[in-house]
Amino acid sequence: MADAAPDAGLDRRYMAAALRLGRANLGRTFPNPAVGALIVRHEPSGPRIVGGGWTAAGGRPHAEVEALAEAGEEARGATAYVTLEPCAHEGHTPPCANALVAAGVSRVVTAIADPDPRVSGRGHAILEAAGIAVTTGVLAADARLAHGGHISRVTRGRPWVILKLAVSADGMIGRREGERMIITGRPAFERVQAIRSECDAVMVGIGTVLVDDPRLTVRLPGAEARDPIRIILDTNAVIGLDTNLVKSAREVPLWLMVSETAEAERVTLLEASGAVVVRVREGSGGLDIEAVFSALAERGLTRVLVEGGSRVASSLISAGLADEVILFRAPVVVGPDGVRALGGHALSAIERSPRYQLVAEQPLGEERMRRYLRTP
Repeated sequence: MADAAPDAGLDRRYMAAALRLGRANLGRTFPNPAVGALIVRHEPSGPRIVGGGWTAAGGRPHAEVEALAEAGEEARGATAYVTLEPCAHEGHTPPCANALVAAGVSRVVTAIADPDPRVSGRGHAILEAAGIAVTTGVLAADARLAHGGHISRVTRGRPWVILKLAVSADGMIGRREGERMIITGRPAFERVQAIRSECDAVMVGIGTVLVDDPRLTVRLPGAEARDPIRIILDTNAVIGLDTNLVKSAREVPLWLMVSETAEAERVTLLEASGAVVVRVREGSGGLDIEAVFSALAERGLTRVLVEGGSRVASSLISAGLADEVILFRAPVVVGPDGVRALGGHALSAIERSPRYQLVAEQPLGEERMRRYLRTP
């Protein structure tokens, strides 16, 4: 029996649930988007979820396939809620649009069309040609944000870039160049770890490596398998072979973005240690940051978290490349000798700029987290 007549309120409810499912492997599905899917039977006695799924780590199986497998025969005549238009091209797996047709669903509700030219509009067309009712645009704004990385890579040729800044009350990220200082406390640390776990990669400049010798892994209990790729902007390939990053390169991927003129012997040593070295052209005062992100997109990355330091942050803001800014404010005062968070720019370039909109604010102990999105 086919589903009962559609209800817009229920459509939004189940699409919201599908979007939550899609976050399960966010940061682990590239180059594919992290999609969520639900199979729901809208019966006279009330709706009933019979299947759910999300894109698996590595990008396959796709969410629709997982949801249909759980639903089994109960998918016939049901409604499928999918956060992105079902794929329509042959890849490592058959098209999801065809799988929905074969399963006999009577209706498909999607949030947005897929801008990928291999799919765009074709997935919906396959469904409609098979006599399946298609509704799209449900929670579209939420889905565009959830799939921002995929959309950015396909339409702009670069990943979605998230800039994280931990700053003092007077807008500093440290005492002075070359001296390590921890600005924020445990609640902010844990939030950053959670954000890392939902990104394909985390990026810092070589200056941060020389000062902090970080590992850039996810240090939350139970989330050890969600380490992002570590990316270092290292124009001259000077990172030490004895750093925590290089020593762990065979366990957690390490990509070094270096100049086209970086010394070949250094590159060979780093590659022998397990690092992936990517050569990009230089710009003014270092690597061309747009070329860096273009190279990352070519390698499939969709979401990159940039964590340090002031020079890298300033370059992102200047170039208009930070799609999202997560700002942690601590009550500590560093003083006039501190390192400004954005180098030559004041934080007003984010906090009071028409280019950025404050979309969320939350206290974290004595600190405060603010999230900004770049306006179109």
